Amino acid sequence: MLAGLTLLGLLLAAGVVGGWLARMLRLPTLTGYLAAGIVIHLFEGPLRIDHEQLSTFNTPINALAMALALFVLGGQFTTGPNSRGLGRLARVSFLDAGITAGLVGLTCGLALGSFAGGLILGILGIAVAPATTLEVLHEFQAKGPVTRALKRLTALSNIWAIFLFELALLALMAIDGGEASVLAPVWDLTGSLLIGLIAGHFLIFLQEQVGRENDAVPLLAIIFLTIGVCNYTEVPHMLAFLVTGAVVANRSRFFPRVTAGMDVYAQPAFVLFFVLSGSHLNFEKLGDNILVVVCYVLARSAGKVLSMRLGLGGDADGDGSRKTGERVPMGLGLLCQAGAAIALANYVGRYSPELAETILSVILGSVVIFELIGPILVKRVAVAAGEVSLGNLLTHNPDSGSADSLLASIGRTLRGSGHEKAQEAAPAGTVGRFMRPNVAALPREATMDDILRFANSSPFSMYPVIDPERRLVGLISLAELSKVAYDRTTASLVTAEDLATLGAEESALTVGEDLDHAKIFFQEFPGDIAAAVDQEGKLVGLVERTEVLSLLRKRER
Repeated sequence: MLAGLTLLGLLLAAGVVGGWLARMLRLPTLTGYLAAGIVIHLFEGPLRIDHEQLSTFNTPINALAMALALFVLGGQFTTGPNSRGLGRLARVSFLDAGITAGLVGLTCGLALGSFAGGLILGILGIAVAPATTLEVLHEFQAKGPVTRALKRLTALSNIWAIFLFELALLALMAIDGGEASVLAPVWDLTGSLLIGLIAGHFLIFLQEQVGRENDAVPLLAIIFLTIGVCNYTEVPHMLAFLVTGAVVANRSRFFPRVTAGMDVYAQPAFVLFFVLSGSHLNFEKLGDNILVVVCYVLARSAGKVLSMRLGLGGDADGDGSRKTGERVPMGLGLLCQAGAAIALANYVGRYSPELAETILSVILGSVVIFELIGPILVKRVAVAAGEVSLGNLLTHNPDSGSADSLLASIGRTLRGSGHEKAQEAAPAGTVGRFMRPNVAALPREATMDDILRFANSSPFSMYPVIDPERRLVGLISLAELSKVAYDRTTASLVTAEDLATLGAEESALTVGEDLDHAKIFFQEFPGDIAAAVDQEGKLVGLVERTEVLSLLRKRER
């Protein structure tokens, strides 16, 4: 049997290799992590790995990865301008919980021949894997309203799952005449909220004391303490970390610093989490319960897609400002499932150990499918929304993991620095390739109220204005908008066309122009965002200065 540290090193190394292979195949990196775990499981004997030893690592690493992901997701629930659309997303999420639980519960209940089994599986179908979803979005550096909506919907799904799960267990115990106390679910929910509130304020206090010297240790300390307190008081810690993140984001200025500081240790934790998850994917359970697993997977997928289509319609991000729902299948971004559902499934033993074994078998079988296809679908949603830059997609280009690239890396390693030969860089393509497509725009007759609502939901600092044929009129800069917005008299008179001080000719690149033209353009252009137009002058996307600079650096390397 391998020593503990040796085994951890092997898991991390396997994750690195698996991630490299995934990038070569243009897959999310965590798919490679899962595959590495599957390989380790298959070769446990020759590698002298004890599966029970892997299980002992799984519990603390799973808790840490879930805590980090839920803390970040909790920080998405803020008041102020960024809260716009949150109420509607909450209603959509509630609709999703009802439709998904209904479809999954009905189909799985019939397949199992058990009302209780169908009810529990229906509720577990609501939960979305927070770590998986967050890791994919973070890996591709997706940003924008659709990405923000995905994070919020993931967090809300788990809140509904926890709440309904507690009520379901209470109801089942009462129906069977067992010892059912209404205080148990009430304590689980209120205890989680209370612990999260205390943990959030305590983290703010610790962060105040350390200042900028250390942004990592306070969060780790709070995570470990919170998990310990939740285990001692027997309340689920998932909701507690959502509350902790929300408290820090709303009650302090530290949330961006804390989340930036946690990247140092979050990545190794996520790598270990997914490799260990892959090593525990139970293909035997998948085969033993194939009928129920198939019913669960199909019903859950249909429920997520249908509920998002009904709830959001053409509004992909839920705030009414972006009509791209036909191109952004939001429901596909909510299919990842792993740790949260498994953690809840383990609690079924309170009601019936036999039912718990069946439920866990079905969940473990379906996780095999959802963890392999879910990350790919999350990436698809973010790319379809135009919220993943070309630079981040290029890091997953097959060429970056080809045999030639591997041999070149080996050669550079052996030669050391200072001996690299200059190579002719491949062209990075045209503006049409590295722009952000599917962007929202202001009609030229939009009033100041319309403009401010648009600005609050936009991830950019420049706002395109178009005519009825979608031809570009110009760009409104945030700086110019600020000058006018506070003058009530002027603000009531102007329209978007009046504020578009950067005209179409000086603020736009055509989709056919190459990277060198974009470089020259931004050397003279005062803003950080330019419009991308077709040959007829119609707006088709936006080009970021940082994206152009990133591509230039990649080309030079």
